[in-house]
Amino acid sequence: MKCQLGFCSISAMDRPLVAVAELAVANGLDGIEATARAPHVDPAAPLESHRETARAVRATGAAMLTYGSYLGRPEVAKATNPEQEVRIAEALGAPRIRVWAEEIEGAPEAGFAEVESLLRATCDAAAVTGIDVVVERHAGSFADTPERIDRLFAAVDRPNFALNYQVLDLLPQSLAAAQPDDARRLVPLARYYHLKNMRPAADGVGPMPPGASLADGVLDYRAILAAAFGAGYTGPLTIEFLSWEARSVDDKLADDAAWLRRTLAEMDRA
Repeated sequence: MKCQLGFCSISAMDRPLVAVAELAVANGLDGIEATARAPHVDPAAPLESHRETARAVRATGAAMLTYGSYLGRPEVAKATNPEQEVRIAEALGAPRIRVWAEEIEGAPEAGFAEVESLLRATCDAAAVTGIDVVVERHAGSFADTPERIDRLFAAVDRPNFALNYQVLDLLPQSLAAAQPDDARRLVPLARYYHLKNMRPAADGVGPMPPGASLADGVLDYRAILAAAFGAGYTGPLTIEFLSWEARSVDDKLADDAAWLRRTLAEMDRA
């Protein structure tokens, strides 16, 4: 089964969102994730401006795969709310909205109830328009380890709630070979998937910094994707962060997109 392929606009903040969509299409991708940061999506802008953005993106031939909101991050807690973010996703024509499950510093258990309430409210607002709510897997959040993810999903308990799966950021390199098992364990909860690779840890075993290409990083994405597909994943695959090489975004995305399309073709997933 063919997966939709996307590009997260966070990696191309040097250009307007329409130009990001054009770049994605030029590299054989199906669409984009629109990031909630100006100049791509300003959450404070009127809904009609988001509708205009969506029309311009669709005119390039790109789908609006996801609205990448920052709902659930402490820095936006007082600036937005579930209803507002869902209305933006709807205006953009995005079938899913990405959210966060960040701990409150110094009060993780008290923060869990607050996060659960926020995610439930977002799911309920999104259900009216058929939008899925995908929670970013992120270190230091209530969606990091498999055990904490299970707890979060049991608490939220909404049919339109799903995981935005990705290999955990700052993963110890000693765990790199275990990532196919990690994907096999967690992708049954996922309806969205970020792809990004890591550079070697300074000591060869500790936390891996981001910033490698899909082909040449530490993570074996061929094995990870095979495990994800074997566990039933059929949702979009979105290239998020690119290599930190001193090359243009255009060249780096071209390499990652070509590798991904070639790999999927070899796996009969193109």
